[in-house]
Amino acid sequence: MNIERSVLSGLAKRLVLGWVAALQMVALHAAPHDDPIVVAPGVYAWIGGTEEAAPENAGVIGNSGFIVGHSGTTVVNTGSSYAHGKRLIAAAERIGGKPVLLAIMTQPLQEFVMGSAAFAERGIPVLAHEASARLVKARCDTCLKNLRGILGEEVMQGTHVLVPTQTISATQTREVGGRKLLLWHGGWGVTPGDLAVIDVTTGVVFSGALVSVRRIPELRDANPAGWREALAAFKALPITKLVPGYGPVADLNAIAAQRGYFDALEHHAADLLNDGASLLEASERADLPAYADWDFYAKAHPRNLQQTYLRLEAAGFGR
Repeated sequence: MNIERSVLSGLAKRLVLGWVAALQMVALHAAPHDDPIVVAPGVYAWIGGTEEAAPENAGVIGNSGFIVGHSGTTVVNTGSSYAHGKRLIAAAERIGGKPVLLAIMTQPLQEFVMGSAAFAERGIPVLAHEASARLVKARCDTCLKNLRGILGEEVMQGTHVLVPTQTISATQTREVGGRKLLLWHGGWGVTPGDLAVIDVTTGVVFSGALVSVRRIPELRDANPAGWREALAAFKALPITKLVPGYGPVADLNAIAAQRGYFDALEHHAADLLNDGASLLEASERADLPAYADWDFYAKAHPRNLQQTYLRLEAAGFGR
């Protein structure tokens, strides 16, 4: 009898553990993006995580969205995997009630581009700036390999790199599904091929990584001067609300907050150079307490400080 109880107890434990594992897998593949928020009539945003891609978030970071016209829908940013892209398409068509006719890529960042294969499968064109298309072709195979290592083969199943099928080289207006969209290129800011998507009807802008809300922006591929110019130019655009690349929907005050970080970063790096600090010493003195509670601070800010230090040093600061 004791043996039977032990066997039954062990079986029960295995069943419970099996259910827990199954629920965890469901949670892993559940889409935080399945429930978008309404930003304005016909304009929706999916708010993703602000951390790095990890098994816990299935790589679903950064924001996407969609704009519904009277005969079709445009999706902005295609998600982090084939499965994620499929969920975005299904949710956009279910909620908007119109077929997805176009996807637009704001930057060639892995969380914005790896779902493109799901759109191609449906014959939906993916549009980007021509400079972004070149970057996707040149390096996204490496990004995909890295994501497979981080997230696992199951999460990334079916994902492959898709070079955008339509490109533009400058700002232009397009009508998609009966909705007029301003595809705005302000030059090289975050990346050489930055695009912002403005719904002309409502004034909602999808800024992509040009703007983050309370998340440290990354300078990795950036042209800092061009990024500042792009943010300044936003003030002249017909914008009422802003869907950032990362963080919650905001107004134009979010731009001032991000420019404040850039100013503080630049001043701090210049002060360190003027103090005669080496790069190693600068790294050890990188802290900007006013921004320490912003997401991604521990990961991105030290790298930003080093990059800014080296740029200012090359320009002659501290000599």
